[in-house]
Amino acid sequence: MIRKDFIEAEIQKLAEVIAKIIGLKNQGDLDNALELSRQTLSETFGFEKEFLENSTIEEFQTEVTRRNYSAEKLNLFAQLLFESAYPFQDTDECKSIVHKVAFLLNMLETEHHQQTLENLNRREMIDNFLNNNQYE
Repeated sequence: MIRKDFIEAEIQKLAEVIAKIIGLKNQGDLDNALELSRQTLSETFGFEKEFLENSTIEEFQTEVTRRNYSAEKLNLFAQLLFESAYPFQDTDECKSIVHKVAFLLNMLETEHHQQTLENLNRREMIDNFLNNNQYE
């Protein structure tokens, strides 16, 4: 029971961080939003910016699979990674991160059988960006 409470508290803290990042973006403070997302990705998930931008999908998939995240934590990871790349830019680094978000969303759907309207919207934005270089 204590472990479940700890996990629920951790998930709640991550949700609050994501809300803060979105709030900073809405206020136009993209630099601080990006820094907070990178810091959280590093501290909470152990993924450094360089790995996320430069690793292959296969390397990323291996690492995510090895860590065996719960569906809830995987969903928060996908949200946080999406927010670290949004608004999308036409750079190799951004495209690499966006592909990794798409992988996480696919993993949520196929392995955890979870699909949300928010994630469907993210997937559509990603597909539009990758296929047409536009997302809105």
